Amino acid sequence: MRFESGCDTFYYYISGKVEFFIRKLCMKVSAIIDYFIHPNYFLEPEKLRRARLFVRACLLTSLFSNSYVWLSMYFEYDKGVQLMIFNVVGFLLLPLLSKTKIPINLLGNLYVLIGALAIFILTYFSGGMWSAIYPWIVAIPVLAILVVNRVSGLAWGGISYLVMQWFGMIALKGEELPVEYNLEMKTAWFVSVLPGLLLIVLFIAYVFEYIQQKALTEVEEKNTILNEQKETISTQSADLRKHIEEKEYIIRILAHDLKNPLSNITGLIHLMETEEEPEMRDKYVKMISQSSEQSQHLINSVLEMELSDHKKLKVKWEDVDLRDMLHDMVEQMELKAHKKEIQITLENKLENATVKGDRIYMPLIFENFISNALKFSEYNTEVRIFIENRSNFIQVKVSDQGPGIKVEEQDNLFKKFTKLSARPTDGESSSGLGLSLVKRYTELLNGRVWYEGEFGVGSTFCVEFPKIDVHPLNV
Repeated sequence: MRFESGCDTFYYYISGKVEFFIRKLCMKVSAIIDYFIHPNYFLEPEKLRRARLFVRACLLTSLFSNSYVWLSMYFEYDKGVQLMIFNVVGFLLLPLLSKTKIPINLLGNLYVLIGALAIFILTYFSGGMWSAIYPWIVAIPVLAILVVNRVSGLAWGGISYLVMQWFGMIALKGEELPVEYNLEMKTAWFVSVLPGLLLIVLFIAYVFEYIQQKALTEVEEKNTILNEQKETISTQSADLRKHIEEKEYIIRILAHDLKNPLSNITGLIHLMETEEEPEMRDKYVKMISQSSEQSQHLINSVLEMELSDHKKLKVKWEDVDLRDMLHDMVEQMELKAHKKEIQITLENKLENATVKGDRIYMPLIFENFISNALKFSEYNTEVRIFIENRSNFIQVKVSDQGPGIKVEEQDNLFKKFTKLSARPTDGESSSGLGLSLVKRYTELLNGRVWYEGEFGVGSTFCVEFPKIDVHPLNV
């Protein structure tokens, strides 16, 4: 077991070293290749890829041609030695041209031209169609497709086809082309030269496969990035939509809850214009001041809610006498009630109706109840408000003689933006937001709100809060 463990450790150590060496070598080779490339090519990925492929092909072909220099010397093929030396030098110098602004396609065709001339000439002086080099002509258009493009591949394919046909015609006529290598080594010549074509084909196939695999990997990586970006955009879109909805909700709250105080202020100002008694004018001024102060507090509270990321409205806890609050509310609503000849009656059965609450949000609750009662009541009817004692709670009920709420609609009463089938009786507006705000404010103040009523008879909205001696949970 210890021996196997030691072998495994040694194997992983050697593998790591080899992998590190190969990675470092690849980085150095890449740096050498990039050295020969003009800076402009780095601005366009496709041109950079073509330029890198061209430089690699030149360096590898030069190395490959070098081996055939020694083979030509071995087979006493002087033209082969000369042409292969020319190829070695030519393919080494070609990458220097890629540092210029010469188009890479032109350089690619020059690369193919040098290789093609060498193959054509070597084939001619080694027996033509019966030469071991003759099959190498097939590699010319394939290299053109790989290094340049399909158009060049087709062009060089046509040229190679014509040259092969020309060698074929010479053979058909029985003409013999010169054979300048040592014929005594013919078998060894074929055994040495033809496998080189296999190496070329394998190299081309490897490069094509490598390019295809790299392209597929890049596509997969881009798809992964696109999917991540899509998810991010989707999340951001949802967050933005939620943010917009919250902003709209804030605006609706302000629009809804400021409507009644501002309407009261407008009505009271009209009354002051015709009122001559100083006492009544002072009363109206006081009521205007209260409505204005209430509006300002509401705006500040809503803005605080916005700054606190809508987590919770800020409550200022204090003792609130519901009798005084409802009495003031009735006085403020009398102007609206008078327009529809509706009588508002406040029935208080308690000596003490003090609860823990907030002087901004509690009036909004009752203002919504009374406003809705007036809005949905017919002319010459009555709205009744009851203050009652229920165990540890003080209950307030607001009843009207309107159409009531259908049974199937009662579950949606306190949801945001819900509009029911009942319509205001004098063309008043209804946003569908009021009762949802009532529920929100009531729960904020540790209270409970519900509906009691019968369709066709009238509506009764109820709310209750803990008595003063029953402390709220979040005081």
